[in-house]
Amino acid sequence: MEKITDIKNSKPKLYLAMLIFSVIVLILMTIYPIAMIVIGAKNLENCPIEPKIPIWLIVAGSVSIVLALMSSITLAIPSFKVKMVLMVVFGIFGSLIGMFQFAWFITGNVWVYSKNSTVVYDDPNSSLYCDKTLYLFTFWTITVSYILMGISIVLGIISACCSCLFSICLFGRS
Repeated sequence: MEKITDIKNSKPKLYLAMLIFSVIVLILMTIYPIAMIVIGAKNLENCPIEPKIPIWLIVAGSVSIVLALMSSITLAIPSFKVKMVLMVVFGIFGSLIGMFQFAWFITGNVWVYSKNSTVVYDDPNSSLYCDKTLYLFTFWTITVSYILMGISIVLGIISACCSCLFSICLFGRS
């Protein structure tokens, strides 16, 4: 496998395409978390039913951006030794952030889903009020996360079954 520095020198167009692709992926990985931060920050005082919902969005978005930047930095470092050190450091740090993100996700579930049947969108003076955009954005962020987890699990099971069938067909029964 060619090193990135070899590709940079021998195939500059391929290197440029890889760099552009990486930047596009980084931008796509951070657009939604930025929207989370913006919507949370704009509505810090607009959810008396559960004032922690906008804070949940801001923290969840910030953590997602940190994780995206950590993986991008690791990919961008050309030096193998530096990359290995960063991978270890970011691996440890990323694991801790991942555990925090899991706990924060569960916390957001409790804050959002527990208010689902009582939230009011049309009376800002009510103690049950929450800005409709804020609440629904948060609700669907969490719900889509569950949907994507379910799809990932199903695809993982299908992949494992296909792998087993492929090995049985290729190598026969043992």
